[in-house]
Amino acid sequence: MQLLHRFEDSFNVYFTGIDDGDARDLVMRGVIEKELTAYTGREVRLATLHQVHSGIVHVIGTGGAKWVEVELADGDGLVSSAKDVGLGILVADCAPVALSSPEGIFSAVHAGWQGVLKGVLPEAVRAMRLAGASRISAYVGPSVKSECYEFKGPELREISKELGASVVGRTSWDTVSLNLLESVKQSLIMAGVSQIEASDACTACGEYFSYRARKSEERHLMVIVPVGGTG
Repeated sequence: MQLLHRFEDSFNVYFTGIDDGDARDLVMRGVIEKELTAYTGREVRLATLHQVHSGIVHVIGTGGAKWVEVELADGDGLVSSAKDVGLGILVADCAPVALSSPEGIFSAVHAGWQGVLKGVLPEAVRAMRLAGASRISAYVGPSVKSECYEFKGPELREISKELGASVVGRTSWDTVSLNLLESVKQSLIMAGVSQIEASDACTACGEYFSYRARKSEERHLMVIVPVGGTG
């Protein structure tokens, strides 16, 4: 697992690579929790979801609440303020999105086209703000890029109607595509998030597991964890 991004708000974002193997196996064996504990110097528990391409966001461990077990709960977003929790999202082309705030509220979101259309990102932002977040920063991890993501039909028209024409792109073989990263950015901007950084890596044509390009059954894990005095 490698460090992918550092937020100024004392959060780190980590990402598993192909050499790590299927992240689902790592999660089941507790490997990720051990690594996060070593990185932060304190015991960290990992929260994950049964991802269903939805707009469902779970809030855990905020406002002094005790830990609530959400592993394998249906949903595609997690929000917390607990410093002993890492929030994890599994991906193999969809966009993994990490959100942080100066107040120590943070989130991990699984953002495929269906989740974006169903409003999972603004729902995560809304949940963070209700928990006390003010300024929210975002980082988008590796995902399938427009050049490799042929996409057409009524769903593309619906997404472009909702988020604007900039989400429609072209593949490298000159067919209509979805710019998933632009869709994520526009959804975040509409939700009031203006500070957005993103990886330029494409899972389809890079050295990543990709369901779309290679029908990969394996998954990467993105996890955001507090590393400072927040929480």
